[in-house]
Amino acid sequence: MSGPPAGQGGPTPLTDLRRRVGLTRGLILDTLTELLGPVDLRYDFHREWNGCWRVRVQVSGSAQGHLDFTLLDTPSGGILALPRPLPERWRLQTGIPASDRTRWTLDERGALVPFVAASQPAGSSRA
Repeated sequence: MSGPPAGQGGPTPLTDLRRRVGLTRGLILDTLTELLGPVDLRYDFHREWNGCWRVRVQVSGSAQGHLDFTLLDTPSGGILALPRPLPERWRLQTGIPASDRTRWTLDERGALVPFVAASQPAGSSRA
């Protein structure tokens, strides 16, 4: 998948969750099902001191535990639910899918960047 169109920045903090809760729940469920297998989830949405939305997800099923996600708007209007901390395997091997079909990861400095699959050379794009 590709990142933002030329001239646009990366995802920004999601500050308006109205009418997007269902989309966000579905995105997190799809992401965790892809990465972990079948799971059951419980969601706890809360607003951070800076206005950004986060969600704590209690996971049961093929894996158990909890994950915190920071919710972000992508440049094209999609939602990115970024796990915090981002597991290293997901950062390097799969990236995190957004609702607009882009994938994102963190670089070595911790900056949010478009995910480029290992088989795709950096700087190239698929049409």
